[in-house]
Amino acid sequence: MRTTLYSLLLSLVSCSSVASASSGTSAFASVRLLHRKSSIKIKNTDQQLTLTTLQLQDYPSITNNFNRHSTTTALRASTGDGALGLAKHTSISALLAQVLSRVRRHANILLLLLVATTTAAILLSKRSNPQTLLWPGTHSDDSQYLQDTPLPPGSLGCPFLGHDIFGGSKEYGPFAGLAKLSQKFDGIFKVYSFGLPIVSVAGVDNIKSLLKQEFQKRDGSSDDGGSGINTFLMGKKNLGPIFGEEALLYEHDAAKHGKLRRLVGSAMTPAAIEAAIPSIQEAAGKQIENILEAGEGTIEMEKVFNDYTLDIAWKQILGLDLREEEVPRFHKAVADWTGGILNPMLLLPFRIPGLMKFSKIGRARTYLTSKVEEKLAKLERDGPDNSTLSKLYFATDDDDGTTRLTHAQVMHNALFLIFAGSETSSSTLTCVSLLLGLHPKVWKKIQEEQRELCSEEGEGLTRKILDKCTYLDSVVKETLRLHPVETLELRRAAKTVVVDGKQIPEGWMALGNIKETHRRDPTVYQEDGSHMDDRKGFEPERWLEESAKPSVWMPFGDGPRRCIGERLAMTEMKVFLAMLARKVDYELVANDEKIAWKTNTVMARPADGVEVRARVAVA
Repeated sequence: MRTTLYSLLLSLVSCSSVASASSGTSAFASVRLLHRKSSIKIKNTDQQLTLTTLQLQDYPSITNNFNRHSTTTALRASTGDGALGLAKHTSISALLAQVLSRVRRHANILLLLLVATTTAAILLSKRSNPQTLLWPGTHSDDSQYLQDTPLPPGSLGCPFLGHDIFGGSKEYGPFAGLAKLSQKFDGIFKVYSFGLPIVSVAGVDNIKSLLKQEFQKRDGSSDDGGSGINTFLMGKKNLGPIFGEEALLYEHDAAKHGKLRRLVGSAMTPAAIEAAIPSIQEAAGKQIENILEAGEGTIEMEKVFNDYTLDIAWKQILGLDLREEEVPRFHKAVADWTGGILNPMLLLPFRIPGLMKFSKIGRARTYLTSKVEEKLAKLERDGPDNSTLSKLYFATDDDDGTTRLTHAQVMHNALFLIFAGSETSSSTLTCVSLLLGLHPKVWKKIQEEQRELCSEEGEGLTRKILDKCTYLDSVVKETLRLHPVETLELRRAAKTVVVDGKQIPEGWMALGNIKETHRRDPTVYQEDGSHMDDRKGFEPERWLEESAKPSVWMPFGDGPRRCIGERLAMTEMKVFLAMLARKVDYELVANDEKIAWKTNTVMARPADGVEVRARVAVA
């Protein structure tokens, strides 16, 4: 009975998600449009249940919007605006249109069937739990040793749908729904979202406690199958082939993960990063020239940083030898691939027909794969070079000196480094440029530091010189304190785990809430929230004094899955900012009191892309 009910709701939700995706809104927004203040009460001897009903006559406004956009590009989500769309002139689009049209025509019947099924499920069994009927999977673990360990407090939201914790707002940016709930509940709370029961975990001690149970059995011993908590790939049927299931992030076997991390990590050693600095410096120099060539015009810094990190991707990470006319195609392919990952259509529980051939994200992934294959063939023929891909391809495990990454592991981890590196570095640099525009005195201090270093060390940049950029380092760290990646990767509890006296039952998801953890840092906390405000709370100097230094800083995660590309990301950002400070002065075109943010991005990005006017720096 529960399966029938859930399948019915899933079909309704999937259709409404498709409709709202074409108009740039979420399924949850559609439900809010349909909601009305009425309820149906269903009673039995044990419990009373209240169901929210939907205003079905409002469906045409959504479905008509879907019909207007049903010929737009498939699975579209550009890094610029995160807009979503559907497949252009494909059988998928036509099929979805027909399904939605039928749901629209028979909506009243479907709603009556839903109510009848729910009523029957409750009346037929006195043991029925209305919560697990309306929010499937939200059971607790009632094992004897957990009887005194409760579920966290929280809110499950709309039946079957829950809360939209991933959706953004212009006032906050991505994950605005999660941020709102985080401030309502204390540290650890439960929530239901996209059909998943989730426990949000905030607080540095709580997150460390959670991550210690990665790869761990209930008795605390090391596990060879991951029965503690482990990363969870939503939409595996579609995101698996698109994203790469053999990337380091998704290895669940403890021993295999350790060996894989050593192999991938050999491409991210301090020596390997230092060897990459000349290539990184060349990419930065090219973009700074583009900034100055704008003259008295304006330039969007987000585009500059996107191009910069993508140039590093093809030059340094993959070591490609692209012709000038092919560079824009590579940039577009990475943008289509990384942006398309945000598309909710990829979360469907079945493989989308023709995904790799007909969808924009699939074609982008196929193109990138072909470029990596060409490079691997060249490396096999000519031997190693200075690229990150080469170091991955020829890496051997120190334990035996013979174990190497498989072909798929090289491919998936190289592409994952592109995704993680370009998104994190580009988003953070964009926020840095905004904050420095809002705080010109901080920018002047960076310039003064660089002038001193140039007079002492010359114009070149090495790891030794970058290590001396202490004030610049504090600016990057302070930006990542204010605007880290919002959460860690979703983890799934293979066995019930306990954090701070609260249970996360088997089958539930756990979410490390990084932004909320930074907000709660007792060293910098202010009751009015000013410590997280871009105007009032941006204080790089706090990192230079031991007594004022934040006690919490987790933008690259923690535990056995801490970001392996952290050194590369920090080097990319510091090289660009050091070179920019030496050559450029700039001011923001818009300096509005309230900052507007993009809503459908992985990390925070200002809505205007940080538009600036630049000029040659005066010594």
